[in-house]
Amino acid sequence: MAAATLVLRADADGRMGSGHVMRSLALAHAWRDAGGRPVFVSHCPVEGIRRRITDAGFALTTLKSRHPDPTDLAKMRDLLEETKSSARPSDRTWVALDGYHFDADYQQEIRTGGGRLLVVDDLAHLERYHADVLLNQNCTAEQLDYRCDEETVRLLGCRYAMLRPEFRRWRSFHRETPETARRLLVTTGGGDPDNVTQTIIRALHRLDVPGFQARIVVGPTHPNLEALREQVQGSAAHIELLTGVTDMPALMAWADLALSAAGTTCWELALMQLPAVVFVLADNQQKVAEHLAKSGVVANLGSSHRLMTERIAEALAALCHDRSRRASQSEAGRRLVDGRGTDRILPIMHALDRPLSRDKLKLRPVAAGDVLSLWHLVNDPAVRRASLVSPDPIPWEEHVAWFDAKLASPGTRIWVLEFCGLIVGVIRYDRTAPDCAEISFHVAAPFRRRGLGTRLLEDTGGRARVELGVDRLCAIVRQENHASAQTFVKRGFSKVRSELIRGCRCYVFEQTAPARVAR
Repeated sequence: MAAATLVLRADADGRMGSGHVMRSLALAHAWRDAGGRPVFVSHCPVEGIRRRITDAGFALTTLKSRHPDPTDLAKMRDLLEETKSSARPSDRTWVALDGYHFDADYQQEIRTGGGRLLVVDDLAHLERYHADVLLNQNCTAEQLDYRCDEETVRLLGCRYAMLRPEFRRWRSFHRETPETARRLLVTTGGGDPDNVTQTIIRALHRLDVPGFQARIVVGPTHPNLEALREQVQGSAAHIELLTGVTDMPALMAWADLALSAAGTTCWELALMQLPAVVFVLADNQQKVAEHLAKSGVVANLGSSHRLMTERIAEALAALCHDRSRRASQSEAGRRLVDGRGTDRILPIMHALDRPLSRDKLKLRPVAAGDVLSLWHLVNDPAVRRASLVSPDPIPWEEHVAWFDAKLASPGTRIWVLEFCGLIVGVIRYDRTAPDCAEISFHVAAPFRRRGLGTRLLEDTGGRARVELGVDRLCAIVRQENHASAQTFVKRGFSKVRSELIRGCRCYVFEQTAPARVAR
């Protein structure tokens, strides 16, 4: 990658915590490792977080107020103009927005600067997202209804979890599960405005686990730091209070069990296969905590406002003595997060302006888990306009029923083409006669006119003939769909006739397999 600039716009304060900035730091490290230039712009009154950015060697422009303050956009416009004038024509500047206050108007303003836009979002709370790439790394991402521009790439789910470089180095770590968990790591994330840590320490006094040790990580700017130190020093339990921690993976490797807020730390815990009890500090963490608990990754205590010392102590004690459950949580966590999120995100971002690396393209049979990705693909406005059935969007329930029927049908074969885990194309063969199968294929909007349709036909036509037992392949294409028609011609299909089908003027293409030579 050339030295393209990535402008990371994320804010943090004592109440919001540092989750947005921590995610941005993970992305910044990966961008720099790939040869790019990351630049931070932030309203960040917390000195410790500002130091975290600058100590990593990143340029930081601080803002006195966050959006919707007009100086915010003015500073961003100036920075984008500066990077544009100093960049080579092939190096487009990217902006990454991570924060709930960056509304649709703000996104539109950023895009008018001529660069590319990545929006990191957890909530789907906006009426529309104007981004080149929309990223939600949470396990609940696919359940949200994001309304995006036609060519927006959606990266949804934990496969795109952005972990800091210190965690990526632990991707091959394997955890052993002791009979009894005696070492506990406690973290409330970037902030603890309600002083949940105090309640947790009281709960630890109630634990009856021989040889038990606890290490509690708090930020150096915690408003109750001195009171917490006094509480720990006056405790008979073996409890350490740690501030300014720089090697969190090592602490997670030391621990047998964690007690954590259900924020971005969950993905780090999952990678480190560390069994955990979690609690909800903010509204955006509630569904994540519920989903992780349902998936067997964590035990969920619910809202921090309802945390009682007895309940915390009981949950920890139960998990300390349940080796089987802890082992199950460890396995579920590693299945959820593999630590390669930025390895997928960056190539997808770069691919919007560069050729797709063929070694990163993977053709595979469709799977049940692809139902949502294909729903987004078939509801692409261009795909609906080219449909012979209806130009209207397909409702979710109708799509699921259709998809399940196609998966179960012996007369259908479907393959998808992936790029770094993202489905960029799909092709389907339906046997319509004993000797013939009809083809339908779609390519995702940002990746059209790159030969992917041709590749889908090349790599699947022979397999479809064999698996469906047919000699002829056919396709029906609306006459105005020139790109699709050219793809079939390029692959040696013949235009055999024109037809009026459901009121649409169409071409019918066919290709017959070469006659087999008798031996």
